[in-house]
Amino acid sequence: MKKICLVIILIIGFGLSSCEEEVTGVTLPYREQLVIRAVLQAGEKIKDIRVERTIPPLENYTVEKALVKDAVLIIDDGEQSDTLTYKNGYYHSKLTAQAGKQYKLFAHWKQHKAYGQTIIPEPANFDEVFIDFRKDSTYFENYYFASVYTYITPNENYVYTAGAANENIIYGNYEEIFTFLKRTPDNKLKIYFTYTGGNDTLQIKKGLNNYKFVIMSYDKQYYDYFITRYNGNSDDDIFGNVGSNVRWNIKGDGIGMFIGRNIVVKKATIN
Repeated sequence: MKKICLVIILIIGFGLSSCEEEVTGVTLPYREQLVIRAVLQAGEKIKDIRVERTIPPLENYTVEKALVKDAVLIIDDGEQSDTLTYKNGYYHSKLTAQAGKQYKLFAHWKQHKAYGQTIIPEPANFDEVFIDFRKDSTYFENYYFASVYTYITPNENYVYTAGAANENIIYGNYEEIFTFLKRTPDNKLKIYFTYTGGNDTLQIKKGLNNYKFVIMSYDKQYYDYFITRYNGNSDDDIFGNVGSNVRWNIKGDGIGMFIGRNIVVKKATIN
């Protein structure tokens, strides 16, 4: 009986394998688009703008295939315009990003035209940094969780992220974004820099006083990107994916981000 069953299984297996066919000449729906990646930092030259093109889904991505070296990019700030120059994979402008100004980008390559606009946020000012301790002995005796935060007066046109910096390295609190809608009744916005912990609250404060504290203000268009950035990809880099469901602010024959940012880094005493 076992031999008969084995023969039947083999026959079925051979039958299924004989039905396999190699499929060739298949194409998937594909629309070539420009992929534009630009962060305009307040007080700095507008530079390091990356332009690539989307690659057909059945082709392997390589930088050389995707990189667009001969696009025409123009930035306009309402008073003057500048045609960007290309060098070593990036486009650069002679203009300096100024807080409070709006910038428009126009890109043209072959038959593709893409555009975007952004505002450079004003700096988010803060003077004091606070810390709340919560005692928790679940895992360690006398262990304290610490939340480090400040308050700012928010602008409805901006959103904010924050972090702490040590030796010029910013440890960002990148999983939280703070918006105008979350402000308190007295029109303040509570922004958390970081979360930490330890057994000695004085030592925690002492350690934090070696850090600088960072608030990054973005054009509020960044919020739509932030809440959709993992759609189709888990990379947490601002330009780490090109998922079709990500809400970019580049329009026309393109996708990507053209976004204004202002970074404030301050030393502050923990209260």
